[in-house]
Amino acid sequence: MTEGGEVLRWTSHPARERPWGTVALVAIILVTGLAAARFMENLWWGLVGCGLLFLAMWNWFLPASYTLDERGAGKKSVFGTESRGWSQVKSVISDRNGVLLSPFPTPTRLAKFRGLSLQFSGNRKEVLEFIRTRVEPRRL
Repeated sequence: MTEGGEVLRWTSHPARERPWGTVALVAIILVTGLAAARFMENLWWGLVGCGLLFLAMWNWFLPASYTLDERGAGKKSVFGTESRGWSQVKSVISDRNGVLLSPFPTPTRLAKFRGLSLQFSGNRKEVLEFIRTRVEPRRL
């Protein structure tokens, strides 16, 4: 993805970075699985429920690697690779845990599905500064 110039790379693994949150999330998944097994009177429903909740929270449990360069942003995880060029980014939405590079000029519910979400790993300021220098100010 790089052809030269400045490159910013990092890996985010929220389960490792926030252990108490991981303990709470695992407890919630297990309690929900047990409740499903008890309600349905079948252990398999509890296991299916736990599996589905784990898959829904894969971005918490499994690490993802991110790359920002002169051409755009990229994300690599066990489920594949995504990338967006800076010309595709119409707005940037950040919170304390990450940033969403959206293809829409105004906030919309579709942005989560069409945009690229990058999770911080103790590098919030550095990532936002890198993005600001590559995305036109009117889009921020």
